[in-house]
Amino acid sequence: MKKLAIFVEGQTEQIFIERLLQEAAGKHSISIEKKQALGGQSTRRYLRLIQGASRISDSKFYAQIIDCRADNRVGSDVRDSYEGLVNAGFSSIIAIRDVSPDFKPSEIEQLRTGLRYRMRTRPVEVVFALGVMEVEAWFIAEYNHFSKISPTLTPDLIKSKLGFDPRTDDLQKRPHPAEDLKQCYRLVGQTYNKNAAIVQRTISVLDYERVWLDLPSRFPDLRALVAEIDRFLSP
Repeated sequence: MKKLAIFVEGQTEQIFIERLLQEAAGKHSISIEKKQALGGQSTRRYLRLIQGASRISDSKFYAQIIDCRADNRVGSDVRDSYEGLVNAGFSSIIAIRDVSPDFKPSEIEQLRTGLRYRMRTRPVEVVFALGVMEVEAWFIAEYNHFSKISPTLTPDLIKSKLGFDPRTDDLQKRPHPAEDLKQCYRLVGQTYNKNAAIVQRTISVLDYERVWLDLPSRFPDLRALVAEIDRFLSP
């Protein structure tokens, strides 16, 4: 059984990655467990299982997605868990976090350097994928999903009312993509926030063929994420 660990900064990324893995795996048998990292102040950091997987032993692939519950915890949680994961047979490790609000666009390379500080590269090299400036930029770029929120919510409407074009603009230059997504939905009387049900609604209507095949050309970090998942799922 091949094993993959993905560390994410929060619930939004955890929901998205779970669906992305399911779509990417397709006919392959994959078991996914979701965990939450807790503690770290006055108590030792530990993982709590929030969604288990049945019949793991029958699966060809196993993935655990760890919600670190803070963007600044992602790097340290990977670093602290690395040896245990390798010893447990994990062959792939991915870390995902937003750039905003802790870092400015001019500080992205500083963030990348910090994430790799004292991070082991053998036998498993950790793949880092940044949401620049937030992972919601990926959701906006999958502009076909807007019509599933409302038939009247089109890229042309967004361009005319909000001044940016989801089809062609470099969305990595948008300072607050989550707020942008909220404003897009508000054009048709809907909203976006970090509530699990709201996030799930958006995640469920994304076109994952486009996320997998088209969007990586617009987002280098998404390209790295997709490439590593593809490598993991390869025989």
